[in-house]
Amino acid sequence: MKDAVERRRAAQKKKYPKNWDRISRRIRFERACGECEWCGKPHGQSVLVGANNSWAGADGLWRNRRGKRMPGPEPWPKDVWWKTVIRSGHPPEIRESVVILQTAHLDHDPTNCADQNLAALCQFCHAEYDAAHRLESASISFDLRRGQKVLWK
Repeated sequence: MKDAVERRRAAQKKKYPKNWDRISRRIRFERACGECEWCGKPHGQSVLVGANNSWAGADGLWRNRRGKRMPGPEPWPKDVWWKTVIRSGHPPEIRESVVILQTAHLDHDPTNCADQNLAALCQFCHAEYDAAHRLESASISFDLRRGQKVLWK
């Protein structure tokens, strides 16, 4: 299993340009000044993360998923709250996390490195943005592994 994951990573890495490290660093730290371009979380800092990607930094001020100040953390959606309680026996909690900036391809194509196609996002915004694409890719991969043909429109 580990070999399959490593092969997949190696194949994915080949799609990126040779100077990807420089491109990514420029987007994250020169253009975005070390903050998520969507929510404002600072790279390398420890933040509190609540429901719906609301967060509080070292200043103790809470912000929503787009970085707008708010009086406190957002309430947990009912479905998330109940799933957590049923699964763990405890309600969801605000957790502490270190922010890692990542460079996201907005069109999900690692060969397209135009500035307008790249965004410096924290791991939370990046995961939220990529969720639908990952689900679609996973279902296609699952079908291919089972030997099913995938029909394209």
